[in-house]
Amino acid sequence: MAGNGLPQRIDRRLYRFADKLARPLSDSRRREFIGDMIPGLVISGHVHLTKVARAVSTGDERIHGVEKRLSGHLASEHWDASFLADELLRRSAQMITDDSLIAADLTDLSKPYAKKLEGLGRVHDGSRPEKTITSGYMVFEAFVRVGRWQLFPLIVELLKTYSGAPTGENAEILQHVLAIHQAAQGKGTWVLDRGFDREELMLPFLRHRLAFVIRQRGDRHVVLPNGRRIAQTEIAEELKATSWPKSSKRSKRWPKTGRTATQEVTLPNVPEEKLLLVAHWRRPSSEPLLLLVSPAARRAPRRGRWFVEAYLRRWGVEDATRGLKQQFRLEGFLVRGWRSIRRLLWLVAWSFFWLNLWGEERYAELRKALLEHPWRVAKEAVYLFNAIAMQIQYLLHPKPKLEIVTT
Repeated sequence: MAGNGLPQRIDRRLYRFADKLARPLSDSRRREFIGDMIPGLVISGHVHLTKVARAVSTGDERIHGVEKRLSGHLASEHWDASFLADELLRRSAQMITDDSLIAADLTDLSKPYAKKLEGLGRVHDGSRPEKTITSGYMVFEAFVRVGRWQLFPLIVELLKTYSGAPTGENAEILQHVLAIHQAAQGKGTWVLDRGFDREELMLPFLRHRLAFVIRQRGDRHVVLPNGRRIAQTEIAEELKATSWPKSSKRSKRWPKTGRTATQEVTLPNVPEEKLLLVAHWRRPSSEPLLLLVSPAARRAPRRGRWFVEAYLRRWGVEDATRGLKQQFRLEGFLVRGWRSIRRLLWLVAWSFFWLNLWGEERYAELRKALLEHPWRVAKEAVYLFNAIAMQIQYLLHPKPKLEIVTT
């Protein structure tokens, strides 16, 4: 069963998905464009329009002509493609429940050798250990966790402030977060890294009743219930004395999951909001993981350990970033206009969305056949998204037709 008609069945599912997405458009040329771009991105695994054109080509048309057509639609000002971003947010937000985790992050698209791209700014290149400053774009991305490995994109958007727009990073982040909060009707818990440990973000989050878990840098001062103002790291030291093992031999054994302690605190600027500071030690000699939990996220039966596990699941957003940037070679884009880059990001996000649908039950039969296909090395997939995406590329990408000439 694994190899019998499998490429055709996957191909039909993929093109049906793209055609359904393009259905609201009245112009058949735009529908054809979206119907080519999403399958082309999935099959080619690349954002180069030449590779996309080759992936959807039947072999009877000139690749250069298809590339020009796709490039023209990406850059055209005569149609509104924002429905792609709106529908992506709507579809993904429908999956958010009260217990869902929403992970957000900033990532860079470094273009160190680019000179003529519209809106090119200066960003930290996160792929390099030294975090050098280079030319590029900054992207805000947010995902909702579904199941064991699925991460559905809510928003994948360029930040204008890095390109010289008269706005600020905090304002743009807040705009995107509140858009998701409204689309999800206030459901879900946000799990955020230290980059979001800013009063310019946390205070508006509290005003809008966001449920969040934010990792802390540790230098922030908070207020204890007795009115004492103290640094978070000092609270962790005090909690260590009360939560760590005592002198008996039995209590000296360190648990595999580490030790967790909590303390109710408030921020100096909003004393009416009762937050929870969570300190977690993985090992006796390790630095504590500090998390600040909003009142909206503090509900039964959640305890300190639940917030630690929720934050650790946030690391899935790093897998999603890798899936977007590496699986589609996102930093290798060659389109130059701001409009084209934004639309390309939305289309990549939709391609990523479709690949994550493979975790659903309706794809179970196809998923089993794909992972057991004879072309695939028989080993356990560590990250199912990568295994599925790469195998689809092997199966669906057009193969060269060789003509043997005999004389």
